[in-house]
Amino acid sequence: MVSRIFSILTLVLMAPIIWAANINVQVDRDPVAINESFKIIFEVDESVGDTPDFSALQQDFEVLSRNQSSNMQIINGSISRQTRWTLIAMAKRTGKLTIPSIRIGSDNSPAVSVTVNQQAGNNDTASENKETFIEVEATPSSGYVQSQILYRIRFFRAVNVNGANMSEPEISGGEVVMEQLGDDSSYETHRNGRRYIVIERHYALFPQQSGTLTIEPIRMDVQIPVVARGVFDPFGQNSTTRRLKSKSITLDVKPIPVNGQSDIWLPASDLRLTENWSQQPKTFRVGEPITRTLTIKADGLTAAQLPSLSMGDSNNYKTYPDQPRLNDKRGSRGISGTRQEKIAIIPTQAGQLKLPEIKINWWNVNQGRMETATLPARTLEVAPGTTNTLTTQEPATVTITPEQTPIATTKNPRWLEKGLIIFFGLGWFITALAWYISRRNDSTRQHDKQNTNSRLQTSTTLSKVKSACLTSDAQQAKVELINWARHYWPDKPPANLGEIGKRLGNDVSIQIEQLNQALYSHESATWQGNALWQALSSAARRKPETKTKDQDLLLPLYP
Repeated sequence: MVSRIFSILTLVLMAPIIWAANINVQVDRDPVAINESFKIIFEVDESVGDTPDFSALQQDFEVLSRNQSSNMQIINGSISRQTRWTLIAMAKRTGKLTIPSIRIGSDNSPAVSVTVNQQAGNNDTASENKETFIEVEATPSSGYVQSQILYRIRFFRAVNVNGANMSEPEISGGEVVMEQLGDDSSYETHRNGRRYIVIERHYALFPQQSGTLTIEPIRMDVQIPVVARGVFDPFGQNSTTRRLKSKSITLDVKPIPVNGQSDIWLPASDLRLTENWSQQPKTFRVGEPITRTLTIKADGLTAAQLPSLSMGDSNNYKTYPDQPRLNDKRGSRGISGTRQEKIAIIPTQAGQLKLPEIKINWWNVNQGRMETATLPARTLEVAPGTTNTLTTQEPATVTITPEQTPIATTKNPRWLEKGLIIFFGLGWFITALAWYISRRNDSTRQHDKQNTNSRLQTSTTLSKVKSACLTSDAQQAKVELINWARHYWPDKPPANLGEIGKRLGNDVSIQIEQLNQALYSHESATWQGNALWQALSSAARRKPETKTKDQDLLLPLYP
C-alpha cells in the first residue's frame, strides 16, 4: 500500500516535467568567425501557436533571416509533432557569446554559448587572392556643388555563390541626391592569374552643399554554398553567409566659384544648345504658325537641372509654348539630361521678324571655367497673310466684273482696315489657343491611357501568377512573378525573385525562398504554390514601394 502511494506521488511530482515542452537549441557549427553567418536552430516537440520573440538575440547577434517549419508523424497510432525555427545569424563581436533563453509557448529554451573568433583580413578589400571581395571608386574625388560624381562598385567572385545582398550607398556630412545608373553589368577578368566574375554597379551623386562628405563602406552579404551534408541539411543545400565591406571614400565638395556666379548654376562636362524648325520656308506669312524646337543637352546634369528655353512675345509675333519634354539618359559614364521645348510662333505683322539671341552660361567642370552656349539672333521675312486685306493708299475706283459681287466703294477705308486687322488677329488668336488646348488634352488623354493600360497589364500578369501558383508549376511561377513585378514597379523593377520578396515583406520572402529551393535544388523537390499565392495576393494590395535599404545584386545567383 505504501509503495503504491509513493508511486502515485512520484507521478504527480513528475507531471510538470512530463507535460512541459522539450525545447532543444543548437548551432550548426562552433566556433564561428566574426564576419560569417551561422544557424541557430530552436526545436520544440509540439505545435506552438504564437511566434517566439527573438529580440533578445539582438544584443550580441544580427538576425539575417528566419524560417519556420512544422512536422507531424504518426507511428503505431501515436502522434508526434515538431516545430522548428531556423535563424541565420551573425555575431556582432568576438568572444564566447551566449544565445539567451527564449520564451517559446509556455516554456523557455535553454541558454547556449558559441565561440566567435576574429578572422583577420576579411575587411581588407585590397587583397586580390580572395575568393570574393569588393572594390569601390569615386570620380572625381573633388567636385563642385550640384556637379556629378560617379561612384562605382565592383564585386569580384572566384567561386559559385547562392546569392548576394548589397546595401545602398550611405553618405554622411551633407545632403546628396543619388541616382542608380542602369542595370548591373557582368564580365570576366583575371587578377594575379586567377579568374573572377565581376558584377559592376554605378551611381551618380549630386552633392547639394559644399564641404567634406564621406561615402560609408558598402556592406555585402554573400551566400557561399557548403557541400558537406549534416543532420540539419540532409540534401547538402547548406550555405554560409560571408560579409564583405568596402573602404570608405572621402569627397571634397567645392562651393560655386566667384567667376561662376550666374542666373543659374550649371556645372557640366559638356552643354549644347540647338534649334529646329517644323519647315524651312523662304518667308513666313502673317497669321500662319510655325514651330521652333529648342533643345538643350548637358552631360553631367539631369533634365530637371536645365533652365527653361521659352521665348517672350513681341510687337510683331506671338508665342505659344508646349509642355517641355524632359529626358535623362543613364549609362556607365553618368547622366546626360535633355530638355526640349516646342514653341509655336505666329507673326502678326508683315516685314522683318527679329528673334533675339539665346544664351546659356554654364560651368565647364573639366576646364574649370565659365562657358556660354549660344543660339544667334534670327531675322526672318514675313509676307502678308493669304486673306484679302485693304491697303492704306488713297481711295481708288474698284472695277467689278460680272462674276464678282460688289462690295462698296468708300472715300476713307481706314476704319474698315483697322476693323479687319482686329477681326483676323482675333481669329488667329482663337485658332492658336484652340490648337494649344488640343495639344494639352491629347497629352492628358495619352497619360490616362498609359495609366489604364498599366493597371490592366498588372492585373493580367497577376492572374497568370495565380494560375502558376495554384497548379504548383514552379518554373512558370518564376517567369510570371518577374513579369508581374515589371508592371507593379514600372519605374524600378526588381532584378530577381529575392528582391520581390524583400519589397513585399517577410511572408512573401519566406515563400519565395521555398520556391527557389524547389527550382534550384540538386535533389528533386516538390513545391506547393498555394501558400505563395496567399501571401502574394495579400501583399500586392498595398501601394508599390521601390525604395529598399538593401538590394539584391543582379548576378546569376542560381546558374
